[in-house]
Amino acid sequence: MDLPNFYHYNKLQKQRSIHNADLQLASDALMSKRDENITLMWLDENIDKELRDLFEQIHDSVIVSTDQETFLKTINGITDEKILVILSGQYSRSLAPLIHDNKQVYLIYIFCINKADYEHLSKDLSKVRGVFTQYSHLFEGLQLELRSLVRQMTTFHLFDQKQVSLKDLTRESADFLWYQLLKDVLLAMPKTADSKIEMIDRFRIYYSPKTPTFLTKVDEFEQTYQSCDAIRWYTKDSIVYRLVNQALRTEDIEALLAVRYYISDLYACLKKECEKLKVQGLDVLTVYRGQFLPPEDIDKLQQSVGQLISTNGFLSTTRSLIVAEIFAGPGNVIFEYVIDTHLNQNIIFANISEHSEMPHEEEVLFDIGAIFRVEKVYFDKSSGFWKVNLVAAGEAENLTNNFRRQRRDRMIVPSIEQEFGFLLIEMGQYSKAISYFDNLIQQHQNDDIFKLNCYYALAFSYSGNHQNVKALQYATFAYKRCIELSSNTGKGDRMLSRLFDLLGSIHLERGETELALKYYYHSMNINPSDADNPEILVLYHRTKANICFSQGNYTQALDHFQKRLTIYENWTPYDDRALAESHSSIGRIYLKIKHYEQAFEHLQITLELFKKSLPTHHSALSSTYLDLANICHCTKKYDLALEYYLKAEESAPTLKKCTDNSVLLSAHLCSLTGNCYLHKNENALAEQYFRKSLALYGKCRSSVKDENILIDIQWNMGVVFSRKREFYSALEHYKESLVLVERIMPDERIRIAELNDGIGVCYEDTGQYDICIEHTQKSLEIYEECIPPDVEKLIDMHNTVGRCYCMQHEYLLAIKHRKQSLLLEEQKVPRNVAQIAGLHTSIGWSYHLNGDYDSAIDYCIKSSHMFEKHELTDHVEYGNVLNTLGVIYFKMKDFERAHKFCSKSMEIFSINRNMESEHPAIADNYETLGNLHFINKKQTPAFNSYVLALHLLKKILPLGHEYITRLRTSLSQITEVEF
Repeated sequence: MDLPNFYHYNKLQKQRSIHNADLQLASDALMSKRDENITLMWLDENIDKELRDLFEQIHDSVIVSTDQETFLKTINGITDEKILVILSGQYSRSLAPLIHDNKQVYLIYIFCINKADYEHLSKDLSKVRGVFTQYSHLFEGLQLELRSLVRQMTTFHLFDQKQVSLKDLTRESADFLWYQLLKDVLLAMPKTADSKIEMIDRFRIYYSPKTPTFLTKVDEFEQTYQSCDAIRWYTKDSIVYRLVNQALRTEDIEALLAVRYYISDLYACLKKECEKLKVQGLDVLTVYRGQFLPPEDIDKLQQSVGQLISTNGFLSTTRSLIVAEIFAGPGNVIFEYVIDTHLNQNIIFANISEHSEMPHEEEVLFDIGAIFRVEKVYFDKSSGFWKVNLVAAGEAENLTNNFRRQRRDRMIVPSIEQEFGFLLIEMGQYSKAISYFDNLIQQHQNDDIFKLNCYYALAFSYSGNHQNVKALQYATFAYKRCIELSSNTGKGDRMLSRLFDLLGSIHLERGETELALKYYYHSMNINPSDADNPEILVLYHRTKANICFSQGNYTQALDHFQKRLTIYENWTPYDDRALAESHSSIGRIYLKIKHYEQAFEHLQITLELFKKSLPTHHSALSSTYLDLANICHCTKKYDLALEYYLKAEESAPTLKKCTDNSVLLSAHLCSLTGNCYLHKNENALAEQYFRKSLALYGKCRSSVKDENILIDIQWNMGVVFSRKREFYSALEHYKESLVLVERIMPDERIRIAELNDGIGVCYEDTGQYDICIEHTQKSLEIYEECIPPDVEKLIDMHNTVGRCYCMQHEYLLAIKHRKQSLLLEEQKVPRNVAQIAGLHTSIGWSYHLNGDYDSAIDYCIKSSHMFEKHELTDHVEYGNVLNTLGVIYFKMKDFERAHKFCSKSMEIFSINRNMESEHPAIADNYETLGNLHFINKKQTPAFNSYVLALHLLKKILPLGHEYITRLRTSLSQITEVEF
């Protein structure tokens, strides 16, 4: 009997074993992709156990599948990583063409027994980059591809060449310039034995004990590395290259700080080699770079012709077009860089092929942040590659220099080591600044002035993180040290002024107004007023504004902030950050006094200025988006509010190694976003954000939790579940919120009333009418105390109580509350005729249930006449009152009128599509008409009417409701079958 091919494959596959050398090759290859956005997917139902164990042990982003369905489901779910695929032969014919056009798939390898059976796939499909039969060949090829891919994963910064001044910067340009400044400070920091040890320690942590081969390389680096060998170590597929480039590409500040020793060496070597080239008389250099880019990135480049582009790492290129084409792969992108060395004196690059482990690549390496202008982007049909032509852009040098100078002017820079920390503060990286200055203090225990600056920086950073207890602690340390320095050396006055201002701000945020005032006044007394010194004037007006704000004198606070803004508007040089902070202060005062239009105007200006001058993930940006969102929320512009809330969440500092305060901010943002979706009736999205908010809130320590946020989350979750008609879940959340409000803010009577009202409604909908009445009565008592009264709320709650008394057969009490609702409704101006008529119907219904048919008819006739007089016969309540009259006349045994009004009610409901299709009055009509048919012994029409009534009621009432039970009894009388 002939067996299918896959049987032979599996049988042979089971006999193949993997050697230790192959496992080591696999481990080394996969370490090339560590911490990169790269996933390796392997589909093979008979993968070797040793290999699977290796993957599970050390590599998180290797996914092994043993069946086609799981594999396809997984691969289609990956949207933000490049995927390398290894297919066993048996799956390759069907799956390789199927996944080839997936934009996340970078390459496909086929691992099989018989190479000849599958080689045609590598010719037909460009992403099939190899067919292998041996593990060693597979892992060697994989290692080369991964090395190429990692080198290609360079992030680009694009910005318009018109942005020659700081006024014209866009957000992406600002991110680039901050990165340039960070690089400058890193390179200027002293190289010490300690910084080298710090780097080696970082290597050992990165390459864990599970990768002994790499730890051996770390040992080799520690024992043999010399600064002059930096280029050679960079070109090796080594521990240095991987960690340094990963830190540069991801802009991981802590990692960059750890490897600054090596980065400084590489920069110095490149600069030295560059000088050699210039001495040799090199005029124009043309180099190439081959790279895989997804279609959306190519589109972005096409839109960027004429703009400037820079990378956030060392830029690797080659003098050989052939080498670039090999690195790119078929159909991908070739960058051509042209550098005129006479026009671009400051660009640093070097031909490093003579230092390289791979001289045939003819590599030319550019320093971090080299800037080029995009000249042309097109598809070259003759070569089959996309071509991007670029030229070096020396004109961008003025922009970067101006930015560096302005930012350094804003910082306290007593030493280059401390400058790095203050730069982190300027960038809003407060947690990283705290860690950095903590370490610095340990290293400089005997330098009082150095420690004073560190204490101030720590106080400022903790304040920026809203960790005010810690901020106050370090500000107090700094203050005491400053007083000692002033009395002993005469130094410290300038710092003392800054400290008083910071202490005032900390106490103000803590709600300690008197202490805030004390320190603000001290701040003003340090330096005498000087009308000719704008620096002193802006500090004076800011301090005076803060004092006025603390006293609740918002008009005078506005006046001082306006004067401060005027000074900055005439400031030379232009300072966008100072202008933004001034507009922000003015906008927030307008927000405080509910002048929303003026607040929005100033905060919009703030936003545009911050976008040009701050890194993307800065808390000041997030706070400004939040303020704008709150304005839109208050003015009921929910779509715009939602847009701003989402941007606030996006621009918030990332949650890696986050503080409790940053998590709390994210929880608050999610809650506010959910509230917007709630107002837009997008309940599923609202629930999603509230759940996320609750999860984030749960991660915070109890010492920093803001229970106001939890109150809102629980409350809103109650609303969501009420809308989903999941009333028991709604009750849980409402009650949690009510307990918190009553405990921490017992004076918030309206919030207590609203929560009791929500709880009451849930109890009504679950048939627990006595508990509903209890909570609604509590709410009523509070609203009745309000001046002026909230008439709508009072009407609504009297109605609720009236309905519940009806359900408990307490009809006189029901009538009492419904008449109170009617009295309040009739006092409103303008009168709502439909509401008044509807309340007449409700009162009539209560009278009928109490057996007073004359009063019932009287109120219902008045109701129907109101609808007819005011031409409201298309209103849902008109159909309802007609039904009510039909039911009452049936009870009075006036069957003719009963039939007339119920039939007319059905006609109104059926001809007007705006009517509610599941209104209980429709079921009443069906039941009454069924009863009339039954009396007339028309069993089939009676049966059909009862069935229609039952079908509708099952949609809107609990199955055990008395109304449903009554209908089932009626049906049983006709069929003698229990329903």
